[in-house]
Amino acid sequence: MADQVKAGASASSTETKNELREADVIAYLRRNPRVLLNNSDLLAAIAPDTRFETDTVVVDMQRFVVDRLRRQVDDLKASGDRLVTTTRSNMSLVERSMECALALIYARDFEELAQILRDDLPVHLGVDAISIAFESESIPVDGGHIIRSLPRGGVDAVVGMETSTRIRSDVEGEEMIYGSSAGLVRSDALVALPEGEGLPAGLFAVGCRNPGHFEDGQGTELITFLGHVTRYAVGRWWSLEL
Repeated sequence: MADQVKAGASASSTETKNELREADVIAYLRRNPRVLLNNSDLLAAIAPDTRFETDTVVVDMQRFVVDRLRRQVDDLKASGDRLVTTTRSNMSLVERSMECALALIYARDFEELAQILRDDLPVHLGVDAISIAFESESIPVDGGHIIRSLPRGGVDAVVGMETSTRIRSDVEGEEMIYGSSAGLVRSDALVALPEGEGLPAGLFAVGCRNPGHFEDGQGTELITFLGHVTRYAVGRWWSLEL
Protein backbone atom coordinates (compact mmCIF):
# COMPACT_ATOMS: atom_id res chain seq x y z
CA MET A 1 0.00 0.00 0.00
CA ALA A 2 2.80 2.38 0.93
CA ASP A 3 4.52 1.57 -2.36
CA GLN A 4 1.35 2.42 -4.26
CA VAL A 5 1.02 5.74 -2.45
CA LYS A 6 4.68 6.48 -3.12
CA ALA A 7 4.32 5.58 -6.80
CA GLY A 8 1.20 7.72 -7.09
CA ALA A 9 2.96 10.68 -5.48
CA SER A 10 5.91 10.20 -7.80
CA ALA A 11 3.67 10.12 -10.85
CA SER A 12 1.84 13.23 -9.64
CA SER A 13 5.15 14.98 -9.06
CA THR A 14 6.30 14.05 -12.56
CA GLU A 15 3.11 15.38 -14.10
CA THR A 16 3.41 18.64 -12.14
CA LYS A 17 7.04 18.91 -13.13
CA ASN A 18 6.17 18.39 -16.79
CA GLU A 19 3.40 20.95 -16.55
CA LEU A 20 5.75 23.45 -14.91
CA ARG A 21 8.36 22.87 -17.55
CA GLU A 22 5.91 23.61 -20.33
CA ALA A 23 4.58 26.64 -18.52
CA ASP A 24 8.11 27.87 -17.93
CA VAL A 25 8.97 27.49 -21.60
CA ILE A 26 5.86 29.38 -22.64
CA ALA A 27 6.54 32.13 -20.12
CA TYR A 28 10.15 32.39 -21.24
CA LEU A 29 9.19 32.67 -24.90
CA ARG A 30 6.66 35.35 -24.06
CA ARG A 31 9.37 37.32 -22.26
CA ASN A 32 11.91 36.69 -25.01
CA PRO A 33 10.03 36.58 -28.34
CA ARG A 34 13.20 37.09 -30.34
CA VAL A 35 14.42 33.60 -29.46
CA LEU A 36 12.34 32.09 -32.25
CA LEU A 37 13.01 35.05 -34.55
CA ASN A 38 16.75 34.61 -34.14
CA ASN A 39 16.54 30.81 -34.49
CA SER A 40 14.03 30.31 -37.26
CA ASP A 41 15.30 26.76 -37.88
CA LEU A 42 13.66 25.75 -34.60
CA LEU A 43 10.26 26.28 -36.17
CA ALA A 44 10.78 23.47 -38.64
CA ALA A 45 12.09 21.19 -35.89
CA ILE A 46 9.33 21.77 -33.35
CA ALA A 47 6.48 22.21 -35.81
CA PRO A 48 7.18 20.45 -39.11
CA ASP A 49 3.50 20.47 -39.94
CA THR A 50 1.87 23.59 -38.55
CA ARG A 51 -1.36 23.48 -40.47
CA PHE A 52 -4.41 23.16 -38.28
CA GLU A 53 -8.11 23.56 -38.86
CA THR A 54 -10.57 25.84 -37.12
CA ASP A 55 -14.31 25.80 -37.67
CA THR A 56 -14.02 28.07 -40.67
CA VAL A 57 -10.45 28.13 -42.05
CA VAL A 58 -7.22 26.22 -42.35
CA VAL A 59 -4.35 28.25 -40.84
CA ASP A 60 -0.77 27.74 -41.99
CA MET A 61 1.21 29.17 -39.06
CA GLN A 62 4.60 28.16 -40.39
CA ARG A 63 4.09 30.11 -43.59
CA PHE A 64 2.84 33.09 -41.59
CA VAL A 65 5.93 33.09 -39.36
CA VAL A 66 8.34 32.62 -42.27
CA ASP A 67 6.73 35.50 -44.19
CA ARG A 68 7.03 37.67 -41.11
CA LEU A 69 10.69 36.78 -40.71
CA ARG A 70 11.34 37.58 -44.36
CA ARG A 71 9.73 41.01 -43.96
CA GLN A 72 11.88 41.70 -40.92
CA VAL A 73 15.01 40.67 -42.80
CA ASP A 74 14.03 42.98 -45.69
CA ASP A 75 13.44 45.83 -43.23
CA LEU A 76 16.82 45.26 -41.60
CA LYS A 77 18.52 45.21 -45.00
CA ALA A 78 16.80 48.45 -46.01
CA SER A 79 17.83 50.06 -42.71
CA GLY A 80 21.41 48.94 -43.28
CA ASP A 81 21.42 50.39 -46.79
CA ARG A 82 20.10 53.72 -45.48
CA LEU A 83 22.77 53.76 -42.78
CA VAL A 84 25.53 53.14 -45.33
CA THR A 85 24.18 55.87 -47.61
CA THR A 86 23.90 58.37 -44.76
CA THR A 87 27.39 57.55 -43.51
CA ARG A 88 28.89 58.04 -46.96
CA SER A 89 27.04 61.33 -47.36
CA ASN A 90 28.25 62.56 -43.97
CA MET A 91 31.82 61.57 -44.72
CA SER A 92 31.67 63.44 -48.03
CA LEU A 93 30.26 66.51 -46.26
CA VAL A 94 33.02 66.40 -43.65
CA GLU A 95 35.70 66.05 -46.33
CA ARG A 96 34.39 69.05 -48.29
CA SER A 97 34.08 71.10 -45.09
CA MET A 98 37.68 70.34 -44.16
CA GLU A 99 38.75 71.61 -47.57
CA CYS A 100 36.83 74.84 -46.98
CA ALA A 101 38.33 75.17 -43.49
CA LEU A 102 41.83 74.97 -44.96
CA ALA A 103 40.89 77.52 -47.60
CA LEU A 104 39.64 79.90 -44.89
CA ILE A 105 42.82 79.53 -42.89
CA TYR A 106 45.04 80.17 -45.92
CA ALA A 107 42.97 83.02 -47.34
CA ARG A 108 45.29 85.94 -48.15
CA ASP A 109 42.80 88.75 -47.56
CA PHE A 110 39.16 89.62 -46.98
CA GLU A 111 38.38 89.18 -50.68
CA GLU A 112 39.33 85.52 -50.59
CA LEU A 113 37.44 85.08 -47.33
CA ALA A 114 34.36 86.63 -48.90
CA GLN A 115 34.52 84.31 -51.89
CA ILE A 116 34.75 81.22 -49.68
CA LEU A 117 31.96 82.33 -47.34
CA ARG A 118 29.61 83.54 -50.08
CA ASP A 119 30.27 80.99 -52.82
CA ASP A 120 32.13 77.86 -51.72
CA LEU A 121 30.95 77.05 -48.22
CA PRO A 122 27.18 77.39 -48.86
CA VAL A 123 27.44 75.00 -51.83
CA HIS A 124 29.36 72.40 -49.82
CA LEU A 125 26.95 72.62 -46.86
CA GLY A 126 23.84 72.70 -49.05
CA VAL A 127 22.58 75.98 -47.56
CA ASP A 128 21.68 79.43 -48.88
CA ALA A 129 23.45 81.91 -46.62
CA ILE A 130 26.42 82.06 -44.29
CA SER A 131 27.24 85.05 -42.15
CA ILE A 132 29.70 86.11 -39.49
CA ALA A 133 29.03 89.10 -37.24
CA PHE A 134 30.63 90.75 -34.22
CA GLU A 135 29.42 93.02 -31.45
CA SER A 136 31.36 96.01 -32.70
CA GLU A 137 30.80 99.22 -34.61
CA SER A 138 34.45 99.31 -35.69
CA ILE A 139 34.41 96.76 -38.49
CA PRO A 140 37.58 96.76 -40.64
CA VAL A 141 36.97 98.72 -43.83
CA ASP A 142 38.21 95.90 -46.06
CA GLY A 143 35.99 93.38 -44.27
CA GLY A 144 32.78 95.39 -44.15
CA HIS A 145 31.31 93.43 -47.06
CA ILE A 146 31.50 90.08 -45.22
CA ILE A 147 31.48 91.04 -41.52
CA ARG A 148 28.24 92.32 -40.05
CA SER A 149 27.97 94.56 -37.01
CA LEU A 150 25.86 93.57 -34.00
CA PRO A 151 24.86 95.75 -31.05
CA ARG A 152 26.29 95.01 -27.62
CA GLY A 153 24.49 91.95 -26.23
CA GLY A 154 23.22 90.97 -29.67
CA VAL A 155 24.75 87.48 -29.55
CA ASP A 156 23.11 86.57 -26.23
CA ALA A 157 19.82 88.01 -27.46
CA VAL A 158 19.79 85.72 -30.50
CA VAL A 159 21.55 82.57 -29.24
CA GLY A 160 20.85 82.77 -25.51
CA MET A 161 23.11 83.12 -22.50
CA GLU A 162 23.10 79.48 -21.39
CA THR A 163 24.27 77.84 -24.60
CA SER A 164 26.78 78.38 -27.38
CA THR A 165 24.59 77.08 -30.22
CA ARG A 166 20.98 77.39 -31.26
CA ILE A 167 18.85 75.70 -33.91
CA ARG A 168 15.86 77.58 -35.30
CA SER A 169 13.72 75.23 -37.34
CA ASP A 170 11.27 77.83 -38.66
CA VAL A 171 12.32 81.47 -38.61
CA GLU A 172 12.45 84.60 -40.72
CA GLY A 173 16.07 85.62 -41.20
CA GLU A 174 17.10 88.89 -39.56
CA GLU A 175 18.73 91.57 -41.70
CA MET A 176 21.23 92.41 -38.96
CA ILE A 177 22.57 88.84 -39.28
CA TYR A 178 22.17 87.99 -42.97
CA GLY A 179 21.97 91.40 -44.66
CA SER A 180 20.43 91.24 -48.14
CA SER A 181 20.13 87.42 -47.87
CA ALA A 182 17.76 87.63 -44.88
CA GLY A 183 14.68 87.09 -47.06
CA LEU A 184 15.97 83.66 -48.10
CA VAL A 185 16.44 82.28 -44.62
CA ARG A 186 13.64 80.20 -43.09
CA SER A 187 15.73 77.87 -40.93
CA ASP A 188 19.17 78.35 -39.43
CA ALA A 189 21.90 77.22 -37.05
CA LEU A 190 23.70 79.77 -34.89
CA VAL A 191 27.06 79.54 -33.13
CA ALA A 192 28.14 82.04 -30.48
CA LEU A 193 31.82 83.00 -30.82
CA PRO A 194 33.52 84.03 -27.57
CA GLU A 195 35.14 87.37 -26.94
CA GLY A 196 38.90 87.34 -26.60
CA GLU A 197 42.23 87.36 -28.40
CA GLY A 198 41.55 90.85 -29.71
CA LEU A 199 38.08 90.10 -31.05
CA PRO A 200 34.68 91.04 -29.61
CA ALA A 201 31.92 88.46 -29.09
CA GLY A 202 30.68 87.17 -32.42
CA LEU A 203 28.09 85.06 -34.20
CA PHE A 204 28.42 82.50 -36.99
CA ALA A 205 25.14 81.82 -38.78
CA VAL A 206 24.17 79.22 -41.39
CA GLY A 207 20.77 79.71 -43.01
CA CYS A 208 18.59 77.70 -45.39
CA ARG A 209 15.49 78.61 -47.35
CA ASN A 210 13.66 75.40 -46.40
CA PRO A 211 11.82 75.43 -43.04
CA GLY A 212 12.82 72.40 -40.99
CA HIS A 213 16.20 72.02 -42.70
CA PHE A 214 17.73 72.44 -39.24
CA GLU A 215 15.90 70.62 -36.44
CA ASP A 216 16.09 70.68 -32.66
CA GLY A 217 18.47 68.03 -31.39
CA GLN A 218 20.50 68.08 -34.59
CA GLY A 219 24.26 67.85 -34.13
CA THR A 220 26.08 71.17 -34.55
CA GLU A 221 29.69 70.01 -34.17
CA LEU A 222 30.66 70.60 -37.80
CA ILE A 223 29.02 74.04 -37.96
CA THR A 224 30.65 75.01 -34.66
CA PHE A 225 34.04 73.95 -35.99
CA LEU A 226 33.59 76.00 -39.16
CA GLY A 227 32.43 78.96 -37.10
CA HIS A 228 35.60 78.98 -35.01
CA VAL A 229 37.78 78.50 -38.10
CA THR A 230 36.05 81.46 -39.74
CA ARG A 231 36.56 83.54 -36.59
CA TYR A 232 40.26 82.75 -36.67
CA ALA A 233 40.53 83.54 -40.38
CA VAL A 234 38.74 86.88 -39.95
CA GLY A 235 40.91 87.69 -36.92
CA ARG A 236 44.06 87.39 -39.00
CA TRP A 237 42.98 90.41 -41.02
CA TRP A 238 41.19 92.32 -38.29
CA SER A 239 42.73 95.60 -37.19
CA LEU A 240 43.28 93.95 -33.78
CA GLU A 241 45.62 91.00 -34.28
CA LEU A 242 44.98 87.62 -32.70
